[in-house]
Amino acid sequence: MKKKLALLIFAIVIIGGIIGYNYLYQDHREIATEEPIAELTSESILEIFRQEDSSEILNATVTVKGKISEINETSITLDDKVSGSFSEIPGDMAIGMEVEIKGRCIGYDDLFELVKMDQCTILNN
Repeated sequence: MKKKLALLIFAIVIIGGIIGYNYLYQDHREIATEEPIAELTSESILEIFRQEDSSEILNATVTVKGKISEINETSITLDDKVSGSFSEIPGDMAIGMEVEIKGRCIGYDDLFELVKMDQCTILNN
């Protein structure tokens, strides 16, 4: 009887461990393959955050069009309004170039008044 009880407890612990592991370590999102929920301009996405109506686009995949105003090592800024982080920026990007980026909208920086996006890709390059 004790052997069956010990085996049952062991099985429950193993099953609980597997369920817990799968819950904690879920697959990462592939933003590059997701369909965007909105197609916006740099001005319109900034206005959404200024009006505090960002619940629909926060942590969602969106596309944003605008002119490149700044290029860093791993990010670009569109119209001084949207900052997009990339794993690797294409070498042919130039300031003033009109681009459309797709990425996950992660929030708004009140200090710099920038909408932040990550996992971005260039769509029209």
